[in-house]
Parts: sequence; structure tokens; C-alpha cells
Amino acid sequence: MKIAVAAKGDPGSVATWSNIPFHIIQYLKRRGHEIIKINLEGPKEPWHYDWYRRYHSKLQKKWFMSGVEPAILKQIGAQFDREVEEKKPDVVLVIHGDFLAYTTFRTPSIIIHDTTFASLLDYYADFTNLTARSIRNGNRMYQLALDRCASAVFSSEWASESARTDYRVEPGKVKTIPLGANLLTVPDADEVNGFIEKRSRSGQLNFLFFGKDYKRKGWADALTFVRILNRAGVKSKLIAVGCEPFVAAADQAFVEVKGFFNKSNPVENEKLENVIRESHAVLLPSLAECYGCVYCEANAYGLPALGRDTGGIPEIIREYRNGLLLRTGESVEEFAERWIQIWNDKNAYRSLAFTSRKEFDERLNYEVFVQKLEEVIKNHVHFDKAGIDVI
Repeated sequence: MKIAVAAKGDPGSVATWSNIPFHIIQYLKRRGHEIIKINLEGPKEPWHYDWYRRYHSKLQKKWFMSGVEPAILKQIGAQFDREVEEKKPDVVLVIHGDFLAYTTFRTPSIIIHDTTFASLLDYYADFTNLTARSIRNGNRMYQLALDRCASAVFSSEWASESARTDYRVEPGKVKTIPLGANLLTVPDADEVNGFIEKRSRSGQLNFLFFGKDYKRKGWADALTFVRILNRAGVKSKLIAVGCEPFVAAADQAFVEVKGFFNKSNPVENEKLENVIRESHAVLLPSLAECYGCVYCEANAYGLPALGRDTGGIPEIIREYRNGLLLRTGESVEEFAERWIQIWNDKNAYRSLAFTSRKEFDERLNYEVFVQKLEEVIKNHVHFDKAGIDVI
């Protein structure tokens, strides 16, 4: 089948949307599909948008969002229409629904996203205190996109429910399929079993913390968690990757800042893999998170994932199966105590680590994602097992 994958930016690049489109494309190719990449380019903004920003920011303390403006989206939509007309795919996968809103092409389209505009409002900082105009345009954008698409695939029920309730999309049109681990190489199960056995015998716990936006990712609570463990006599260290948070002198003994690794660089990617292999769990109690592929990546290495019960995270983390969730109303102290009970019983830790890898194998990988995505596509385009269109 001839499948177009469209994104703001090159969908074949590891730099686009945390390299999620890159992995989807690789697995679609493995299943015999021809892939057409559509790189949607944002037009130059009109001069008066800067004036809007200054006006609303200074006088109203509100934020004007240019990306939801119809004038911008219509220009992107015109490019989208031209590319689809020229390349004539059988189906179009749209990474994020936004750019579908003002298109006119008739080829079946499927949105792939981890959120809706409505579910981001007053949840992420960038979507807080928006102008009434931006809220109106953003919701209209997403409503038009959902109305236009043949199906919408979301990575969590949290996002799917927003599509059904906030945008009144019929339930059959919305599908929930968890995204996978954004790893260039995946260790095999036997390797992981060896990692787990080695970790369970170590005298120090290493907790891996990922994310550039470390405040939103819950750095303060992660730091408190590790402090509590050390005070309880459980020797622990917090390893920060992909960020450079300030670390007070009192905390430096149990914090290590690794900084940034470029996954596309083989040497740096190997260093990152070594850090993951030497860790015992991922600790990322994000305050807001649409999904979090990093939890899937942790599970691929047999690392339990410790997150917060918010947004799309519960789609990934199943309590005492592949990690723990910091529950609503639960203190960090209580959360840490639950983890200490697991670590002090090495059989419990090993069991949690083994089932973490099993969750990756069974549902949190791109092979499973693409197989399920293919079933959605079949509802709109018929093809045989070799990927050849059937007329």
C-alpha cells in the first residue's frame, strides 16, 4: 500500500515529535508498505501577530497562539492538498490532527496523536492563560480535523475520551493504541534477564530521570523521593538525562547530571544505553504528560516505570505490573514507602522488572502499534497481505 505520512517537519527524521513518526515509518516499511513523507512547512507569520502578542501579554496577561490561526492553517492545508494530489497515496497518516483542519483532499486520512487541543487547555503551561481567540480557534481547528478524518488514533484513553466528549466524535471513529519505545536498538529478552539479575544484587539504586522540561516532568518530587530513600537507609542516586537542573550542595551526593545524548550519534547512543542498563527504574513523576514513550523505553530494558496518575501515563503504567503510579492524594513519602517494600524483597523487584519487559513485548512496542494501525487502515482501504491494493 502507498501510505503518506505527514508531519510538521520531516516525518522521517529522529528530530520530529520525539522520533515517533520515524519509528512508525520503519515498521510500516517492514510490513511491505511504500511510504511517502510529507514535510509540512509553517508559513511566515503576518507582522501584526507580534503586535497581538505584545498587546495581550502586556494588557491582559494572556497568550496569543499563532499556530491555531486559520490564516496559518489554511496555508499549511494548501501545501498538504498539493502534496496529496501530486503523490496520490492510498491513505494519509497525519501526525497530530491540527494540519488536517483546512484541507480539501478526499483521500482517507487517519490522525495519530497523544492529545487533543481541549485536553491541553490549562494542563500544559503553554496552553494556560490563552486568549479567548486562541481557545476558540484551537478548538475549531481540532473539531474540523476530527470531522475531516476517517479515523483518529490516540495513544491513550485519556485523549480518546476527550475526542469523544469535547468534540462529540462518534465512538467508532476513535481508536486507542499505545505508542511504543523510541529506541534505535532493543535489547533481546535474554540480555534483559541478565541486566535484571545484576541490578537486583547491587548495593545502590539508580533512578533514571529523563526530560528537557524537568520542572513539568516532576524533578522536585523525584528529588524528594530519592532523599526519602537515602534517609531510610536505601542507598539511592538520581541520574538526570536530557536536562541540566540546578542541584543544591546538600543534594549533590545523590544526584548525577548526565546532560544530553544525541541518539542519532552511535557513540552517544551507546553511552545512553549504558546509563539505562545500569539503572534500576525510571523515576518520572510528571505533573502533566500526554503519554510518555520514555516509560515504554524503560520497560524494554526491564526497568519498572515510576510515574504519576495523570494524563496518558496510566495507559502505559499498570500498577505492580510494569511500575507504580503516584496516586492522586498520595504523598511522595507514601509512594517511596511502596517502592522500598518492593526493593527490600528482591523477588518482588525481579518479578516487577520481568513483567515490565513483558509489557513492552506484548503491547508497548511499534510492531504491535503498527499491526493495530494496519487494522484501522483496513477499514478505509482494502489490501492483501502483501500490502497490494485490492480493487
